[in-house]
Amino acid sequence: MTEFKKQDDGSITIETTEEENRKWHEEYYAKKDKNQKEFTDTTKPKALEVIKTNGLDRVEVYYSGSGDDGCIESVDFYINDKSVEVLDTPIVNIGEWSKFNYTTHTREKTTELKTLKDYVEDVVYDFLEAFHGGWEINEGQSGTVTLDAINKKISHSYNEIIENEREEEI
Repeated sequence: MTEFKKQDDGSITIETTEEENRKWHEEYYAKKDKNQKEFTDTTKPKALEVIKTNGLDRVEVYYSGSGDDGCIESVDFYINDKSVEVLDTPIVNIGEWSKFNYTTHTREKTTELKTLKDYVEDVVYDFLEAFHGGWEINEGQSGTVTLDAINKKISHSYNEIIENEREEEI
């Protein structure tokens, strides 16, 4: 049984059994595997088809995160290696999806259309969650996700930022 114990210095320790730890890890990795499979089998092909259907060859998405916060910095659309502007009007119908209501702080089901940019951003956030959970935590991670509709692949080039502490005497 998980126990929280307050220490004399005011800190709190959490004690769990080996069985609880094992179960938590099994559930965590099962969920991660499920999310990766769902992304690969469902989200990826649909996203590449949406990009192709809208007359684009590829989309490049730059993101950055650290300190428990992260966001998509830019979304660039390409035809024949030329950057193009896309309309900022809702054109992507993905059926029913869950939208966050900032007034009630709850998720609500909707069938509203999305802009192509918003749709691509959601796909990239889903990709990062499935394959790079924690990209926004601590020192973080930044990179570019390329959705290539011509070659039917998603590429990811990224930097993991790792803090190192060193000592030396001279």
